[in-house]
This record gives sequence, C-alpha cells and structure tokens, in this order.
Amino acid sequence: MPKKAVKNAFYYYMLDFKEQQRKAGQDFKNLKEVAEAAGPAWREEPVSVQTKYKHIAEKEKQKNNITARKYTSTGIPLEFIEQQNKERQDAEQRERKDIINFVTVNAISGGAQTANIYVLDVNSICELTNGEHIIGEFTMLRFNLNDGIIDLYHELLNPGSIPLGYASKVKEGCQEFSLNMPDETERRTNYLQVLANIIDYLKPRDRDEQMLPPIFTMPEKVDAVQSFIGEMCRRAGEDETLFRIYNLHYLLFSLINQIKSQPDEGFPKESLALTYLRNDLFRYTLNIGCEHHNSLDKTPDCTSSRVKRWAYMVMDSCCPVLGVDMKPGKHLPADYDIESILTYKEEKKRKAKSTVAASCNIQDMDSSVSMSTNTSVASNRSYGAACNVLPKQQRQYNPLRKPGSKEYFTAPELSESEFPSLSQSFGRGRGSGSRNNLSNNFGKLNINN
Repeated sequence: MPKKAVKNAFYYYMLDFKEQQRKAGQDFKNLKEVAEAAGPAWREEPVSVQTKYKHIAEKEKQKNNITARKYTSTGIPLEFIEQQNKERQDAEQRERKDIINFVTVNAISGGAQTANIYVLDVNSICELTNGEHIIGEFTMLRFNLNDGIIDLYHELLNPGSIPLGYASKVKEGCQEFSLNMPDETERRTNYLQVLANIIDYLKPRDRDEQMLPPIFTMPEKVDAVQSFIGEMCRRAGEDETLFRIYNLHYLLFSLINQIKSQPDEGFPKESLALTYLRNDLFRYTLNIGCEHHNSLDKTPDCTSSRVKRWAYMVMDSCCPVLGVDMKPGKHLPADYDIESILTYKEEKKRKAKSTVAASCNIQDMDSSVSMSTNTSVASNRSYGAACNVLPKQQRQYNPLRKPGSKEYFTAPELSESEFPSLSQSFGRGRGSGSRNNLSNNFGKLNINN
C-alpha cells in the first residue's frame, strides 16, 4: 500500500488562499489552479506567515502519526541515541577540563604533592537489565604523593532481597569476587548511613564546602560506581550531581606530564597510561585486602587491595619525578626493599652507559681501519681491547654420544634358515599369496651381503 503524501506548509496556505478567493467571488476548479494562483503570493509572504503554516503542517503530521523520526531495528529513536552520544561527549569534555584544571592549579600553587586524591572501587555482583548494579563491596581510599596512603573506608554490603530472576547471576558474581550471598535474614545495609559516611569522608577539612572533590576509578568501573552512588542518592533524596566520577588513567596522564622535568618522563599518549594501570604490577601483593578476602587467600579480588594497587602505581610513577622519598607501606607495599631496588636501578643504568660507550668505540675503530692502512696494527689492537670489554660467549655443542661408542652394537646378520617362518595367508587381490611365493621372494634377497 503506497504511503500517503505528506502535506507541507504550502498546502495549508492554499486552503486559506482558496477560502479567501471564494469570499472575494473567485472559484477554482481544482487544487492545480489554486497552486498556480497562490504560488506568487506564497513567495511574497513574510517569514512569520510561512513559519505559522509550517507549525500547522507539523501538528498535522503528529496527529496522523506521520513523524520525521527515524528508528533503529529495535524501535529506539535515532534522536535519542544521538542525544545520548552528545551528552556523553559533553561529559567527557567537562571531565577532561576539570581534571586539567585540578592538576594545573595544584602544580602552579606547589600543592601537587599534598593534594588529596580519592579513588573508589566496587564489586558488582550483578547488572540488571535497566543498567543498575547490585554492589556487594566497596572501598574508598585517600592518598597524596607526599604522605602516600592516608586512610580508607571499606564496607561489605548486604543488599537484602535479590530481584526476581537474578539469583543465578548474583550467585555467579559472589563466587567471582569471593563474597557471601545476600541474606534476607541478616541485617540489611543502611545505605543512607553509607552515603553520609562517604560525604563526610570526602570533605573532612571544610564542612561548609559545597563542592566535593572528584572520585577516580578505572574506565570499566565507571558505570558500576555511578549506579552505586546514584542508587544511594535516590534513596536519600540527595543530588547526584554532587559526585563527580572521573577516569583514573586520565588523571595519571595529566599529572605526570604536568610535573615532569625531563622529556623522557611521563606518558606520550593517554592510552599508555591506561595500559600501565591495567598491567597491575602489584596484583599479587599479600595481605593488602580486607580481613574477609585475606582469610580466604583471595586478596586480588578485594576492593581494598585494588584501590591500594592503583594508588601504588600512581605514586610509583609520579613520586620519582618530584623527588619524593617513597616509604614502604605508604607509597609502596610494606615488604618492598626500596634501597635494593634503587641500587639495582643505578647499576643497570651504569651498565647500559658502559655498553653504549663500548659499542661506540668499536665503531670508531672500524672507521679508522677503513681510512688508513698504516695504522692497521694499532687499530686492530684497539679493536681487540674493545672486544675484551664485551666478551662473547661461544656456544658449545656436545654430541649425544661419541661416534663408534661401544654402548651400541651392529645388528646381527640373519640367514634364510634363521629367518622366522611365515604362516600361509589367505586374502584377496594382489596381497593374496601362498607361503611358497613368499619364501621364494625372500630367497631372492641377499641378506648376508
């Protein structure tokens, strides 16, 4: 069935024009004559009049369900998706601008070492179809480059009842993060109190400060953290815009590039900072999680362990650039020997420099040999001296056994009489044959030779 023609603004202008001409005593046989007569008048009408008829046409389209909207295959309007993408891009731009301002202000004022940084991690045991997350554990940590890890706020949550149809997913999530299943018989977590504790934790100095400091986390945790904060704010009637959830890797990228003094320091690209954090160099550090996970030997799954590892990696990158003395238990895990690590790094640098110098001497000696034949002896001596600096270890190949070893003997020679007899076989095709035929064939073989 063909689609109905969409009536535009000029159509409704023609209807009014036809009515006006009828009152004036002029009749038209059809709309074609009306269009020819109304065309010049329509082009001379001011913009306000044309806009009025455009609004009339749009209202009629909505009444007849003839809309200009386009939809996806799942029935979602493309305008809605474009609006979401625009909001996401605007949020990313605001985030980057806010982080750059935070880093720049602290660097200019000399407070980069003492500026507190807050990181938050959650263990989401289930994601619902509406995008919300059921959180079983969270940890918020405060640290700065000068003092290292200051303190943290950790809680195991009991959401109570499980939404209908999600028990299996919740069970899998609890097994993944080594958490207990939500229990309705136990006391349910007071989320209002948790939200109040988080707000107090974020602004311990100035109670009258309205703007809370930003909270940093990894990109894959942003949705779960926003769902966790948003759910508590909705229950408490609090404004969600008080909390700013930002990416930790962009903070590291901006911070180290702001405070660096050498061109080989920092990260040339934002993706390298993200890759560095995802390498998780301190993943298997013992006893940095909560009591529950430490007792189960599941420290890497704990949110307390995770935020500490993030803080360690940020400080491990930025503190040497600022010349901050790193202390075990504050800037690095408690079992790290800082002096041995620094000694090893200095020795490694010294060896690298001597290797480069030796290789340069070798190249110089080669060029002198090609330029002058009179000094070939001296050049060869210098080249040999340079080679002595970098001795080459030749590989030695040991055979598995010596040739002609007595441990191995040649096979004995067999005569026709000593050869085992073959039983008569009955078969089909070319493979069939009698015992005599087989013996005749073997008789042709000269085994003794």
